[in-house]
Amino acid sequence: MSATLPDQIKAMAAREAKAKLEGYQYAPKPLAKLDADVKVTYTGVCATDMHMIDNDWGMSRYPLVPGHEVVGHVIAVGSGVKDLKVGDTVGLGAQAQACGKCELCKDGYDNLCPDRKFTYFENTIDETGEHVHHGGFSSYLRTDSRYLFKIPEGYGEQYVGPLMCGGLTVAAPLYEFAGNSWDLKGKRVGIVGIGGLGHMAIQFASKMGADTIAISRGTGKKQFCEELGATGFINSSNEADMAANAGSLHFLLFCVSGGAIDLTPYTGLMRPYGNLHFVGIPEEIVNFNMMPFLFQRLSLSGSPIGSSEQMRAMLEFAAANEVKPIIEEFTHTRAEEAMDKIRDGSIRFRAVLKNDLD
Repeated sequence: MSATLPDQIKAMAAREAKAKLEGYQYAPKPLAKLDADVKVTYTGVCATDMHMIDNDWGMSRYPLVPGHEVVGHVIAVGSGVKDLKVGDTVGLGAQAQACGKCELCKDGYDNLCPDRKFTYFENTIDETGEHVHHGGFSSYLRTDSRYLFKIPEGYGEQYVGPLMCGGLTVAAPLYEFAGNSWDLKGKRVGIVGIGGLGHMAIQFASKMGADTIAISRGTGKKQFCEELGATGFINSSNEADMAANAGSLHFLLFCVSGGAIDLTPYTGLMRPYGNLHFVGIPEEIVNFNMMPFLFQRLSLSGSPIGSSEQMRAMLEFAAANEVKPIIEEFTHTRAEEAMDKIRDGSIRFRAVLKNDLD
């Protein structure tokens, strides 16, 4: 294991919007006192990477090195780092920094800090200055150690990446719904969308003890969902099936992104005081009807990634309860192949890159 970063870090980057990923090198920033150097072993590929490569949200900058689901080994630390040591296996998610001083940070909501810095969306700031922060499609990273999280011993590194963003994204709202615990016994939880997020959500909800109901169009995924831990299945394209489950759910987690979604059929599934929560981003919500929200006291909410505290709790829970994403493995130099499968929807269910750049 190398003791220092190379002068030039090898990576895969998009040179402009919608460009293919190709080899790229960049110089690391100066080592700050709270930085740690990490040799990357695996990086998960998220749909966000696709949107950022294509500049779909108008916030990308190039050359762009994607990747915010990173796992690797610490090879050096700055003088102020106390919680990590050389040799630790760590993960980096979608957030690379927060101010640590505002009310939200102090209350444990650092993921909502107004000065948060996302892993490759923004510049990070420390005593050495302001620097572009590149993503995990890299051979090494130099990053703020406060947003590196120790991976429980024995958990396969190839599975870690998807937990660092997708896993946290679905686990955090379930954890909060359970009163900041991992106990959902006696609750009936629905999961809409059985893809990259949804297949992990089913595992988390079922391992938390919820009566976990998978919801999907058609019945083609019914057996698969049961194998993941679902105790029930609703065919959302079947009106009779939806009607038979009316008023049954305490919590409904929407894991679908893109397209239009009609909330009206789903509000009928909810018990009074039920919560419909989005972690995916539909392009449009159609036929929004306020009446069931008023008369059933329903709530509608959404969330991005979770907090640092929730990240640590999620990693421990996933390792202890064998929550694992289903992955297809590629190498960093085959990142474009992985991205193609994400673009056409054929990936099953999360893509992971193994570092072959160094």
